[in-house]
Amino acid sequence: MHKQDFEPMAKRATLFLLIAWLPVTVSAQFADPGFEQGGMGWTMHCPELAWLSTSTAPHGGSLAMAVQASSADFPLCPSEDPEGGWIPSPRFYQTLPGVISGDVVRFKFLARLEVGSPLPSGAIITPYAVTLDGDGNMYFPTTDISLGGGNPIASWEQFPGSVTVPVLPAGHVFALGFGAHIFGGGNGVVHFDNMAALVEGSGARLNAQAWLDGAFVPSDNLMRDDLRVAGLIPAAQPTIPFGAATMPVGGETMAAGVLNITGANAIVDWITLELRFGKPDVTNTPGQGFQTHETFAVRNALIQRDGDIVDVDGTSPVLLPMKAGNCWVIIRHRNHLGVMSATPLALSATATVLDTRASGTVLFANGGAEAGPARKTAGTTRTLWAGNAWSSGDNWRDVQYTGNGNDRDKVLMDIGGTVPTNTVNGYYRSDVNMDGLVKYTGTNNDRDVILQTIGGTVPTTVRYEQVP
Repeated sequence: MHKQDFEPMAKRATLFLLIAWLPVTVSAQFADPGFEQGGMGWTMHCPELAWLSTSTAPHGGSLAMAVQASSADFPLCPSEDPEGGWIPSPRFYQTLPGVISGDVVRFKFLARLEVGSPLPSGAIITPYAVTLDGDGNMYFPTTDISLGGGNPIASWEQFPGSVTVPVLPAGHVFALGFGAHIFGGGNGVVHFDNMAALVEGSGARLNAQAWLDGAFVPSDNLMRDDLRVAGLIPAAQPTIPFGAATMPVGGETMAAGVLNITGANAIVDWITLELRFGKPDVTNTPGQGFQTHETFAVRNALIQRDGDIVDVDGTSPVLLPMKAGNCWVIIRHRNHLGVMSATPLALSATATVLDTRASGTVLFANGGAEAGPARKTAGTTRTLWAGNAWSSGDNWRDVQYTGNGNDRDKVLMDIGGTVPTNTVNGYYRSDVNMDGLVKYTGTNNDRDVILQTIGGTVPTTVRYEQVP
């Protein structure tokens, strides 16, 4: 741009708009940046040139943001005084509460160009770093970035990026805005969808709960802590791979004395939280799931007998390696099938609740051949499926009783592979009932847990983890 830093590029918004919008947005948690909620959180800077439209994006969602774009030199809304220059101002924007100078805001979205006539040669998709003063004037820092320049986008394409929050003048609020410009003398409509945004750093908290079915005792409404009592839980989280789709994790160390806690808050085992950034694929298109849906961070934590998932101090909500934003949260355990939140959770310093024990909590569900309930029904509560004894290959995200890579064989292998009545004590993934003893036959054996998880009657049934 040919302007001075923070020189106004848009005139004052109406007083009514400012009063109605600014106090609510600034004090709210980080809003869901997607458009599926009717554009909630986004402000139309140019209602003449931006509107909600039906989405055809391949990763789900019902609404998109549409922007009228042209190769003509109109940088501002038609209702505003012209300022010169070809770069368009944001047609819509959203404030990011709580960000400060130096914060890194990461974002990603899908976009496509609906061409008009004459046919344009391409479009430039422009995310903006925007600041707003107390009177609603819009300013652009020098950290504006452009994506997709000269690239025809007739089909949906992913546009990831990041921006460092500039020094904010007194009374200014930071926002992320989007605009578009057409090349080649044509015109068209650029559609934006499946937005995701987060602020890197640390400080967000998660208050999650789960039951591990292998250790759950319905009559007590608690889980057993046999591994703790036997002294088998390692003080440092061991590296536990969860397949090629996610990173191997490990290394967190619990605080001294945590394993001495007894009662409902006694530690049952380590557990893993995975944060995913972006929209998951819901079309069952092979290879599409992680194009916009990526693992942003992994954090290991502890799970108590009452189902609370706590930080390594044994008591606090889990501290996450991000400051704020919207992420899908996955809860994984080394021998249970993981679960994922049905929608991205708005994470911030105020601990966000995800109670997977509650029947009313909706979780993500796969479609097609891998469809199935994400959790086991245990009376009025819900538990994570037990029996995931493998940690490698394609078997880490399902439970099988027969066939190649079945979990029953892993139990047999760990007790020696030949004498089915053998047992072995220790911290084994094949100890799916979590009593500290790997057992293939007899009372409280682990093989029966696997059979119950797949349904108990048809041994060829496969129970799939409901995480894309």
